[in-house]
Amino acid sequence: METITSSPSTPAAPTGNVRNTFLTVICILSFLGSGWGVIKAIRSYATADYIAQIGDMAIQNAQKEVNQATNPPGFVQAIIGSVEKDMNPDFLRKMAIFQFISNVLTLSGAILMWKLKKTGFYLYVTGIAVLVIAPLAMGRLVGAIGASLIGFFGVIFIVMYAVNLKQMNR
Repeated sequence: METITSSPSTPAAPTGNVRNTFLTVICILSFLGSGWGVIKAIRSYATADYIAQIGDMAIQNAQKEVNQATNPPGFVQAIIGSVEKDMNPDFLRKMAIFQFISNVLTLSGAILMWKLKKTGFYLYVTGIAVLVIAPLAMGRLVGAIGASLIGFFGVIFIVMYAVNLKQMNR
């Protein structure tokens, strides 16, 4: 009878820091999201006049609908007035600038975290903070609604990155 001996084949431990799959995936998602955000911010800045015109037409249509309704609630008029203030080219350009800065920060942070640098995490957090705080500081309804949505997803990504901080270097 012949005995077959086998030696356990264990792969050699990787040398240096190696990015885990989870960090790789969230970095790629951040590259896509932040990269698209940079493009979108540039486009928003360039088309602010056009966006303001479309927004103005939509507000006028909404105002007509509200005026035709019997006994419209007062808060509806307040919302329409607030949105109307937000639909001007100057405000839209300011928001586009903040979006651009924020997305460049988050993209830079993701690139650094891809390279396993902890400073990328802090850049990423700063980028999310800029995107959330800027519209709230301007006191605008549309910006605040957008900031809360971005803040929600931003916090989720911050937590996912924070879980991987121990893997990163200075």
